[in-house]
Amino acid sequence: MPFLKSLNPTQMEAVTFGDGPLLILAGAGSGKTRVLTARIAYLVQKLGIAPESILAVTFTNKAAGEMRERLAHLIGPSSRSLWLGTFHSLGLRLLRRESRVLGLQGDLTVYNDDDQLSLIKQVMADLKLNEKTTTPKAMLARINQAKNENVGPAEYAKLVDDFIAERVSKVYSLYQKKLREMGCLDFGDLICEPINLMRQHPNVLERYKNHFQYLLVDEYQDTNKAQYTLTGMLASGSRNLLAVGDPDQSIYAWRGADISNILDFEKDYPDATVLRLEQNYRSTAHILAAANSVIERNAKRLKKTLWTENQKGRPLVHEEARDEYDEARAVVRKLRSRLSETPLSYKDCAVFYRTNAQSRVFEELLIREGIPYTIVGGVRFYDRMEIKDALAYLRIISNPNDSISLQRIVNKPPRGIGKATMDKVLSISNDLSIPLLEAFREAQDRNLLAKTRVRDFIEAYDSFRVHMGKMALHELALRLLEDAGYMMMWQEENTEEATERVENLFEFISAIKDFEAANPGAALSDFLDSVALISDIDNYEEKSDRLTLMTLHSAKGLEFKAVFLVGMEEGLFPHSRSADDPEQLEEERRLCYVGMTRAREELYLFSAKARNVYGESRYQVRSRFIDEIDPEHLELANEEPKFVRKTVFTAPDEVHYIPEGGQHDIDPSEAHTDGAQPWRVGMKVTHPSFGVGIIRERSGAGQELKVTVNFKDAGVKKLAIKYAGLTPLS
Repeated sequence: MPFLKSLNPTQMEAVTFGDGPLLILAGAGSGKTRVLTARIAYLVQKLGIAPESILAVTFTNKAAGEMRERLAHLIGPSSRSLWLGTFHSLGLRLLRRESRVLGLQGDLTVYNDDDQLSLIKQVMADLKLNEKTTTPKAMLARINQAKNENVGPAEYAKLVDDFIAERVSKVYSLYQKKLREMGCLDFGDLICEPINLMRQHPNVLERYKNHFQYLLVDEYQDTNKAQYTLTGMLASGSRNLLAVGDPDQSIYAWRGADISNILDFEKDYPDATVLRLEQNYRSTAHILAAANSVIERNAKRLKKTLWTENQKGRPLVHEEARDEYDEARAVVRKLRSRLSETPLSYKDCAVFYRTNAQSRVFEELLIREGIPYTIVGGVRFYDRMEIKDALAYLRIISNPNDSISLQRIVNKPPRGIGKATMDKVLSISNDLSIPLLEAFREAQDRNLLAKTRVRDFIEAYDSFRVHMGKMALHELALRLLEDAGYMMMWQEENTEEATERVENLFEFISAIKDFEAANPGAALSDFLDSVALISDIDNYEEKSDRLTLMTLHSAKGLEFKAVFLVGMEEGLFPHSRSADDPEQLEEERRLCYVGMTRAREELYLFSAKARNVYGESRYQVRSRFIDEIDPEHLELANEEPKFVRKTVFTAPDEVHYIPEGGQHDIDPSEAHTDGAQPWRVGMKVTHPSFGVGIIRERSGAGQELKVTVNFKDAGVKKLAIKYAGLTPLS
């Protein structure tokens, strides 16, 4: 078995492990895929285990395909007999085998998100539930979450404790009934139904737990409760469960992953062996040490420290830009500099950001600069559904004859316009040869739209037209989306996806504001033309060599020679939702760790002093994650002079500030760094007890000067400059 020769001692121990539960804590870049495939090959070739009695679970079809390809080289055609795939593909395979026992049709249909949503809408209509109270997507999100936790309709009904949950329970029950009647399953069913099957039919459980002699589960830290339960049932016979994962890379709690599954592995299996794969084959020593210094701040983890025999490499570099545009330009400057100095190419580099909305500024700059790029894990900014909808609203304003755009948004949010109503309006438009928008007005005058809410849309449209030229375009656009109910539709849904759509819409408003600033006096049609040009140019991509843009969540499992991690500011990364939640903050830190450990040779960190958020320019504080990096491994590209506190008079309140190496004292009531007003709003300061913060308000003057400071860790404090002991940082 020549494949064993390439393993390090810990990997060899994992591959040749005997029987019983085994937890492999596999650090980033530690070769876990090699270990998993070698383990399966060892079981088949050395121990003579039948491939069909081995169950191997991965989290993506791509990972499953790569593993199967490797195994085909190691053990030949017998690899086809393995039970190898994702939880969902394996669950479906099991259900197809046992469909008669479950009373399901043999040819099962699996519903995707759109199918699910259509059925939810039908169920809500059958139950006469108003979609305004709880939107179908919000309803579906709750049902999917229940299935992630393996909570069926009957059990959910017992947990009802409020009005919304009661409505969800009714929809869930009928939704599941209709699924079963149609012989259909959703993705949650692919895990929950096998569990139900084996609970209701102990003989089936007995058969499968005896059939699978060895189970291997990759990315165990990302399993949800239902997947954890199914794994435990199938492993209850042989107890030969090999779980591979890394708590430090658990970043999917928002979609149901439960980190406690891996943290509590030794409680579930007291006789478990734990092996740590700590040698990293991917990154330089500087990058690994920096990543370790960040992640070790987390409490919920199983201790391990990555190390490498790779070269020390270049230290990380942090650069603070003026705003998001300066940040994008700084990234492009650094990118071009490194491409000219090293053998790097565009495809070796990636830009990571926390939210999809951040991509817009980078996309526009890359297009202008002629830099080829691709987006992984998301569509281009102006191709996103909510942005297309927002553009459709504006196109109707600009061109009332644009019937295609009108049909796209006239029922977004739902306004009760069904096919029959739309057919009537289209008929009026054709009969009178008038634009569709005018046909809606005519239909309203004829009282054909009494049961709809088209009036909301028409009033929002008319209001925009009345105020056009009297208000800023970006303000009018936001008002249009709000008056028409489009913004509220997403805000009320209150799901992870909806929150991101709202963020993208506010980023869209920021884009309009930026366009106005760059093009004074420009009309709405000018903005729409500029967007059309961006979209047209954006269609051209050099597939062979492109810079990669992606969210940090999408970066999992990938690696690049050079990584540019942008938007590292409090409230953005870590995200504002983690501010008062220690568990969410730890997940944000894990996300940072994942991003850092994607870099093989070079890692650059960027933050901005100010950023447009929801259409407003806000002062930012750099991310705590930058401050957590051991300074030994971090260079500051544009560090400003630090101010030191020195007492130069006997009176305790006579505190002066001077730059390091400077010659002159500075009165604290007059201290500033750039000639702006003393202790200006937006200035970054530090306090000996409260840490770093931003001045939000100021009042008084001289000895009576007071400031309100929003501290990164301590929150908002109102302080008298005379006594505060504040030090300016910017």
